[in-house]
Amino acid sequence: MAPNLDDANSIFEFVVKEGNGVKGMVDSGLSRVPQAYVQPETERIDKENAIKLGLPPIDLSKLDGPGHDAVAEQIVRAAETVGFFQVVNHGVSLQLLESLKETAHKFFSLPPQRKAVYRSPVSPTPLVKYGTSFMPEKERALEWKDYILMQYTNDDEALQHWPEVIK
Repeated sequence: MAPNLDDANSIFEFVVKEGNGVKGMVDSGLSRVPQAYVQPETERIDKENAIKLGLPPIDLSKLDGPGHDAVAEQIVRAAETVGFFQVVNHGVSLQLLESLKETAHKFFSLPPQRKAVYRSPVSPTPLVKYGTSFMPEKERALEWKDYILMQYTNDDEALQHWPEVIK
């Protein structure tokens, strides 16, 4: 059952305790974004400022050459003024990106009890953590995201700990 969108405790129960996450709210037929997730006007990304600043996509292929410092400056400028940036020529193949997207969809479409195995406090490995951003004590507006985080040092280690349900 969908949470009462006007009650923070109901949202917390549904999203965090029942493990439905933000995706579960959306899948439940959500017709509006709960107020707890709406960013205050003063903290929203200023799209007009981004246009005025003329922040183009950042070409990462120039990082390994004489343009390194300029690329680093572009990243810093975009992060400080707009809060995000787009990169091109990053070297990640379209096939790998599509595979990652497909795998993410597969994982986040699992029922809450299947994903819950990887929740931060109970995950069978400290390298894989699933959760949702829900820290009302630290955030003026909650973040609209669910995540799976995997920390590893090489591909063999990643494959060893990658959740079986999405291999």
